[in-house]
Amino acid sequence: MDRIKKLVADTDPLTHDARPVPDGEAALHRMFAEPEAFSDDGLPGVASLDEVRRRRRARLAGAMTVAVAAVAAGVLIATNLGSPAPAPEPASSVSATQAPSTSTSAPAPTPSATPSATTAPPAAAAVWTAFKASSGQATFEHPADWTVTETPSGAQGGTDVWPSDITVTNAAGKVMARLQAAPHASGPAPAAVPYQTLDAVTLDIPQSVGAPTGPTQFKFRVLGAAAVQGALTIDSSGLPASGRAGMLPSSIRTPDGVPAITFGTGQVLAADGRDPQLKFASVAEAKAYMSSQEYQDIKRMLISLELRSIQKAPVWKKHTTANGLATFDYPGNWNVSSREYGRYTDVFDQSGRVLLTLGFNQTRNRPNLISPCTPYTVLDSAAMDFPSNRQGERAIPPQFIFRVWDVSQLGQPAVPFVGNLGIADESWGTDGTTCDPQNVVSGLASGEYFFAQNYNTGGENDLKFQSMDEARRYMETAEFATLKRIVMSLKVNG
Repeated sequence: MDRIKKLVADTDPLTHDARPVPDGEAALHRMFAEPEAFSDDGLPGVASLDEVRRRRRARLAGAMTVAVAAVAAGVLIATNLGSPAPAPEPASSVSATQAPSTSTSAPAPTPSATPSATTAPPAAAAVWTAFKASSGQATFEHPADWTVTETPSGAQGGTDVWPSDITVTNAAGKVMARLQAAPHASGPAPAAVPYQTLDAVTLDIPQSVGAPTGPTQFKFRVLGAAAVQGALTIDSSGLPASGRAGMLPSSIRTPDGVPAITFGTGQVLAADGRDPQLKFASVAEAKAYMSSQEYQDIKRMLISLELRSIQKAPVWKKHTTANGLATFDYPGNWNVSSREYGRYTDVFDQSGRVLLTLGFNQTRNRPNLISPCTPYTVLDSAAMDFPSNRQGERAIPPQFIFRVWDVSQLGQPAVPFVGNLGIADESWGTDGTTCDPQNVVSGLASGEYFFAQNYNTGGENDLKFQSMDEARRYMETAEFATLKRIVMSLKVNG
């Protein structure tokens, strides 16, 4: 620091004045004691007023020079020690040391976090939870304070019957809905009265293929005009949205592998109230009910229904006919039975329906003609390997074939289309007309044989359809795929 000290000292102008500092008090005494007029001019060692002013200005200039020197010293220190960290900028334009305001005006009121007496707090969202049936085939959501009770139904019939009765009650114990096996018609229907659908929502629930129905929907329907019966249900019946009826059953067209069930406030909406559900004094009162929380909760619960098949793929088995002429595969949960010492072998599905018959030693002495001749359509075919010695213009390579016959002209049958799938080595064209609808193969010394619904199309076990479109949809079912696999597995010992 000696360098800095010297630099500051050199800037003081008084340190360079060689004259001694005069005794100011002695000079003042002489001014008043001596008679002669006092003048500061010429006094040895006494500075004149002008000189004092000059010295004062010199001291001021020196002080300023000291300040400049101090700044220069700071620069020098910074050069030797490095740049100092910059001071943080204030968070706002208001100084942190600013004095508090002394204004006497009242501060602005702070908004209160507590709602006023006239403003109700928002209602808490209801908590919902999920229920899963013991079978694993049905799930739905419901308010957490509702109770779901599941009890065995006692129904017999294996996997084709819904195994339990499920009841949903609210916190007060009122029954909100039931999920149970679809009902069978019982008793005569009451006199028809007007009905209408007040609310409907189409649901994404897969449907098994079968008799034609409508889309699966949530519905709120009312029956009657004065004493009105009402029901909230899931329904696939396909009935018009309004009309006249004495009873409105509700049944769900379930996916393959799920038994038929109902889900809602009741199974059958009847004008005589045999299945008590919702009651209203008028249709207008029923419409007003749709604004209630109870209606909204039941609707949400019903719409949340999900159905799924939990059936495991069966293990397939191989069957050898009693006469040893053939073998084929079939699902382990189906059954096979022989007749006439193996001449005929029937294949049953899990419900006991005969869906295929394998027959040998068939003799066709003459065509089995029908009139009028029926049109038919080939919907599916696939090459197979089995003995065949068919000759003539109608001979075709051995194959699996699915044909549908239009029998609507044969005495006005209840079902206008019949189908037959099996093996064939004879055809009348891809699509055409025939008066001799046989399903036989020529290839064994013992006679013709067949593996189909019937030897002759038109028998009791034929597949039945209301339309050609329904027959085409049948090809998308698990049943069709199973039958085709069984037929394609056939091995005949020629």
